[in-house]
Amino acid sequence: MATMTAFRMIRWEQPPEYQEVPVPDPGPGEVRVRMAGVGLCHTDIHFLHARQGAFPYDPPFTLGHENGGWVDDVGAGVTDLEAGKPVLVGLGPKCWRCFNCLSGRDNICMNRASGRGWGQDGGLAEYLVVPRRELVPLVSLDPRIVGPLADAGLTPYHAVRKVAPKLSAPSTAILIGAGGLGGYAIQYLKLFSAARVIAVDTAPHRLARARELGADEVVESGDDVADVLRELTGGCGADAVFDFVGIDATMRTALALATPGGSVAIVGAGGGTVGVGWGSLPPLCEVFIAFGGTTADLHAVVALAEAGKLHMDVQLFPFAEAADAYARVESGELTGRAVVTLAG
Repeated sequence: MATMTAFRMIRWEQPPEYQEVPVPDPGPGEVRVRMAGVGLCHTDIHFLHARQGAFPYDPPFTLGHENGGWVDDVGAGVTDLEAGKPVLVGLGPKCWRCFNCLSGRDNICMNRASGRGWGQDGGLAEYLVVPRRELVPLVSLDPRIVGPLADAGLTPYHAVRKVAPKLSAPSTAILIGAGGLGGYAIQYLKLFSAARVIAVDTAPHRLARARELGADEVVESGDDVADVLRELTGGCGADAVFDFVGIDATMRTALALATPGGSVAIVGAGGGTVGVGWGSLPPLCEVFIAFGGTTADLHAVVALAEAGKLHMDVQLFPFAEAADAYARVESGELTGRAVVTLAG
């Protein structure tokens, strides 16, 4: 039996390990992808420190849910892709049978309790098998760096498109956290809305990049950040607030800056909580948890990138340095997305 090297969670509360596992074979309607590059998400850091029972699934599984590569082999019924074609792997898998999948809301598939890279084998290995319908063929994009579009590029796209109708001129959008996802959100807000964009972060280097990506104002976070932001908005707050951190403090700030009829998107899975009730939110203000995007959204994101309308900030690490790459993600020192490359 042919084997391959994979970077895997073997048990909770233990560091991931390189392990030899069988090379998977594609079944009917499936494609085997030779992996090129895998984006590392801060959500993965929660796995690295999780205790038994923290998630509704258990190791072992291969990490990596932002995946790009080349078609290596196809199963029966796949006739439109040939070996060597570059592809982006969507977040999944999805059942494609439930009401949400059939109605175009496959990002909230009713039968998915885990996914590639979180509970099921992901892309930090030489090969990955994926249903054909969850792949997006690429034209000019390099599969070694495109993986982050599957989550860091997709999740803010879906969230921004959801609230964009509220962001005609004059309007304001505040982003808390200007890292990988926040950087894409700034670009989408400039593409799809007339909002004045204010970016908030604790790191000056990320704020500098936010300026370059189009943020109109940047604010270094501190104890008085809510007061500073309220002053910047003339005491009115923001029509949309995106929290890309998701801890108690940032969620409280997000709600404190909401306006009547506005939107608060909790995007970061930082484990925070906040109370919601009469008096804690303005009238008709919606609060929602952003969760990925649809397959149609992913095709739209790739189209924007193919057209040169998106800047993809990545820092590359070889497969042998996956553990160090995760450490760099956890330290918060990176401006964009860490990507582990598996092939030249």
